[in-house]
Amino acid sequence: MGEFLLSVIVPVYNAAATLNVCAASILNQLPQDSELLLVDDGSTDGCAALCDALAAADARVRALHQPNGGASAARNAGLAAARGRYIQFVDADDQLLPGLYSAALPHLSHADLFFFGIAGPGGLPRDRLPAGPVPGLASLRADFPYYLVKTGLFAALYNKIYRASLLRGLRFDPALRINEDLQFNMQVLARCGAVFFDPTPYYLYNDTADGSLSRRLRTDLLDAEVYTRPAVLGFLFACGLNGEEAAALLRLRQGNVAAAQCALLLGRPGKLTFSQYRALFSRALGPAHCRAAVLAWVKQNYSAAPRAFYGACVRLRLAGALAALCRLRGRSCP
Repeated sequence: MGEFLLSVIVPVYNAAATLNVCAASILNQLPQDSELLLVDDGSTDGCAALCDALAAADARVRALHQPNGGASAARNAGLAAARGRYIQFVDADDQLLPGLYSAALPHLSHADLFFFGIAGPGGLPRDRLPAGPVPGLASLRADFPYYLVKTGLFAALYNKIYRASLLRGLRFDPALRINEDLQFNMQVLARCGAVFFDPTPYYLYNDTADGSLSRRLRTDLLDAEVYTRPAVLGFLFACGLNGEEAAALLRLRQGNVAAAQCALLLGRPGKLTFSQYRALFSRALGPAHCRAAVLAWVKQNYSAAPRAFYGACVRLRLAGALAALCRLRGRSCP
């Protein structure tokens, strides 16, 4: 790495409707001594030709093609090909907002990571960030519940520009279909030194896309939490937390994941069997701290009558009752 100033990696899979806008939002501000890597991951909607056309039109663009292997495999291919001193990941259905690189690059000369704000649909800023330099993420440990659990800002790929040397030897785990960004970033952030934070929203995130967790129906959240737990612990210990402090954060995260899994099971249609529903609810409601988190979610999201029913099911761990309701209503995750 080091031949270019910046490498921007975009995994592309059936994104013909958004790729031109995404690429333009990058190229309109990308320095000339930089590269945009479009990694076509076996698209079937004409994206392969679109990537080639973008590369033919702009010398900063390189089109890479591979059989479909998922977002992690595409990002890994981009990392293997990248030649920039700094690395950024952008999703093909999102956009950069103006001014990112002019704001970020001066600070990256003395920081391992530039951390910036995100805007949701409509351009409204999401979540809060500090402003200015931070000598290391350990100095923010009091706010780890916010960054790591409540918002997932530490886990996200799209709100960071990385010094390439920080990523040396690291790759995304293709075994993960969710939380692969968390797994990767926990390893990266455990190595991280100085960070510069800019709360300005420079990234327009499309959380209404079909692939976003807010719309997809999944049953693997609990498994992913277990799988990524060692990486989270490694980051927490690298930041100087002791065993009790780390365990408290893990419990908070487990509760958050249990609530998210129950929300999907209760709120999305699917084709699970009664036994599959019951097994998932039993797992989610097993630990007391997970039941407390699910109960808090129920209280926040339901009116009086359903709140009373769901609340009783959670407190008494009536996984079968919740499973039966899901079957009757035809709601769950596929």
